[in-house]
Amino acid sequence: MGLARASMRARVALAAAMGGIVAIASAFLPVGDPDAFWHLALGREVLASGPPHIEAYSWTAANTSVQSDQWLGQLVLALAYESFGWKGVAMVRALAGGATIALTAFVALGERARPLVAILATLPALLLLRGVWTERPQLLALVAFAAAVVLLRAALRGQARALWTCVPLFLVWANVHGSYALGLAMLAPVALWLRRREALLALAASAIATLLTPAGPGALTAPAGHFLRPPRYIQEWAVPELITPAGLVLAVTLAAVLVTALHGRAAAREALILVPVAFVAITAARHAAFLGIAAAPFLAAHGPGALRGIAENVGIRQLAFGPAGTSRIVTPVSVAIAVLSIAGTAIVAPTQPDLRAYPVAALPALRAGPGLLNEYDWGGFLIWYAPATKVFIDGRLSPYVPRVVDDYTTVIEAHPGWRETITRLGVRQLLVRPDRALAVRARELGWREAAAGPGFVLLDVPRLRR
Repeated sequence: MGLARASMRARVALAAAMGGIVAIASAFLPVGDPDAFWHLALGREVLASGPPHIEAYSWTAANTSVQSDQWLGQLVLALAYESFGWKGVAMVRALAGGATIALTAFVALGERARPLVAILATLPALLLLRGVWTERPQLLALVAFAAAVVLLRAALRGQARALWTCVPLFLVWANVHGSYALGLAMLAPVALWLRRREALLALAASAIATLLTPAGPGALTAPAGHFLRPPRYIQEWAVPELITPAGLVLAVTLAAVLVTALHGRAAAREALILVPVAFVAITAARHAAFLGIAAAPFLAAHGPGALRGIAENVGIRQLAFGPAGTSRIVTPVSVAIAVLSIAGTAIVAPTQPDLRAYPVAALPALRAGPGLLNEYDWGGFLIWYAPATKVFIDGRLSPYVPRVVDDYTTVIEAHPGWRETITRLGVRQLLVRPDRALAVRARELGWREAAAGPGFVLLDVPRLRR
């Protein structure tokens, strides 16, 4: 008897235990993602006066209109920080990651899978999630994505009313992160496949719910822009490569899905969810985790059958996958593990961020106001720790594409015309890594060092003729 025939209580308990273990393991990780700081700053602004509409943190895009497409996720981070400091931010990250794995394991356990099979099927999601395990709204969006997979698979099993739960889910999701567009790309084919009035109405209502954001229909601008014109010059937006651990896991997961589809007697309806997710997953490294989550129930349901078929073809007649049922002690033990692990996140979560990768020693020498040209991945740090100094660029990208990004590339890489660009823009200080072409050229020209330390140099730009 598979776990699907066991009690729902055992299924929930096992999934919660897996999520709890993942949460407490995540809580040990340091806080310090480059984008966490500006997300937190924007969340603090949302908390004080609502979602911002005018750019206020950079001098290169000052007073331009901005979209608050992640305001709700930023608000959650800000509330956690205001309540518990950096420990609260780490706890949000830990609990969001744990919830994602718990939902993934829950749906995998529901596919008539033995516990061991379900755990193995969830492993790719866990490994791929590590690449996006950061203090960003994106991690909260992965919880929504995992919940959507649960609801869509329930609908494909005949529970069409489950799609109505997508309406409030998409309402929240659209205000947390732009990945809700992928959710709609899964929901639409499932609703059309079912050919039921309630499914189509749920699809229409969910689509309308995604418009209820501060940006309205403009909320699609960010996901559409990133999908059609991904910023490949940023590592997380690059196409996954096999030579990286995440790229290898993604390739193995894709291969497992394809082999299972060919040998596991999977229904064609499985493609309704997996095809759009797989397509998005291979377009950028930051999207790889979506496939791990969506593939888990598919691999749990059809993977054993595919392996048996392959084994029989090579002469192996019996292939075991571990015990089929669960003992009575599993549920209380799982509940205890879940409770203790989740409670433990508050104990082990770090109380301060890890700032070793940032130019902390340069802060006293920074000039207030505009004029600083900073490294891209130091922008968020400066927004949080040097609010009087406006940044040149940071991880938000949308206010800076393409004009500011082009100027940044010209100067930071010392391309022809870099000095003229500095003069035209009115740059007064350079905060860059010492091995940058810009830093090398500036020091060759004798520009004064205002501060220097491991991994950074702060240079004053002399007054140049326009």
